[in-house]
Amino acid sequence: MSGSEVLIYGYGAVCLCMIVFNLVYNAVQRGKEPRIEKKVEHLKTALLQKYGAADGTRASENPAAVPDTSVFFRQMHLKPEKSEDLLILAETLSDIFDSEHREAGVCFIRKLQPDFLRLAKEYLKKDSMQTAYFAAFLQEYVPWTEYSDDLLEVLLEYAAKQNMYCRINALDALYASGNAPYVVKALNIQDRMETLLHTRVLTEGLLSFSGNHEELMKMLLERFGEFSVRIRLAVLNYIRFQSGEYKEFMYRIMTDEQEDRELRLSAERYFGRYPWEQARDALLAFARDKETLRWEYAAVAAAALKDYRGEDVISALKSALYSSNWYVRYNAAVSLEASGFSYTELIDVMAGKDRYAREMMEYRLGEQRLMENQKVSKEGRGEA
Repeated sequence: MSGSEVLIYGYGAVCLCMIVFNLVYNAVQRGKEPRIEKKVEHLKTALLQKYGAADGTRASENPAAVPDTSVFFRQMHLKPEKSEDLLILAETLSDIFDSEHREAGVCFIRKLQPDFLRLAKEYLKKDSMQTAYFAAFLQEYVPWTEYSDDLLEVLLEYAAKQNMYCRINALDALYASGNAPYVVKALNIQDRMETLLHTRVLTEGLLSFSGNHEELMKMLLERFGEFSVRIRLAVLNYIRFQSGEYKEFMYRIMTDEQEDRELRLSAERYFGRYPWEQARDALLAFARDKETLRWEYAAVAAAALKDYRGEDVISALKSALYSSNWYVRYNAAVSLEASGFSYTELIDVMAGKDRYAREMMEYRLGEQRLMENQKVSKEGRGEA
């Protein structure tokens, strides 16, 4: 038998082993499902009996009469330290919270709160995926709990793991805790990690913060200079979507030529969301800039000027229509439309010799007609 035949047969044997493994694994998983469903139903019944309404009052109104969770777990032969049992507990609580017995679930979670620290430390020792699942479990039920500083410290350790799921779930739990100082600490940890989280992930996480946003923004700006550009960009985007009270701060960044380009662009977008007369001249200068290498500044400025009024704005937007960059022309056309100009009023552009400007206005006109036709079509179907 030649070496190539041995290699082929060996490869075939490996493939066959993989197929057998997958078949056995799927069979085991299918066998587990009915057993898990049965356990969930059994646990749900027991939990409602012990933590549901008693003596005509809600359980949460008579906490002394509610059994301790450790006793309950022993009676149910349930160990939340095991990921499979935690899954059963999570599915049980999910069913209860989606039913008319939600109050019993709230009462149980509050009773379970003292166990969170112990469980968090236990799952810190496990592999990252199990740790990530426990962090997700915590985040799901945060609204009915209060995290101790010790538990938040453990979550910071979760957020320092290399596993991406674990880090994101830990951050989500910290956002949900509403504790601004610990969120800032978590961002500092992310800034030192080798594997970076995308800026958008960080921004969306900050926007989900359940605490006082003003407190969080103030703390982030106090530490702003300590962050890398990536974190600073996430912070600026967060502020842009959350508050219009930081115009002077954003203006300084936008007009600082030594500042990072992405940060300046984010500050430009801020003044598109929150128009400010003091920013008008800077935006006009960006929009009029014909330097090819600075087209992004012009494109963002052309979009930001849509809510600014005046002949100088119209002039700058018309000038931007003659840019060689498609995005600059498109944003200028959209902003002119938002300013109330019809395409017939821009006849000097439509009849002009500049192909770029004329084609962009024709493109926007066609786009507008298409949207109008779609609207009419939808209304027609509705009447039918």
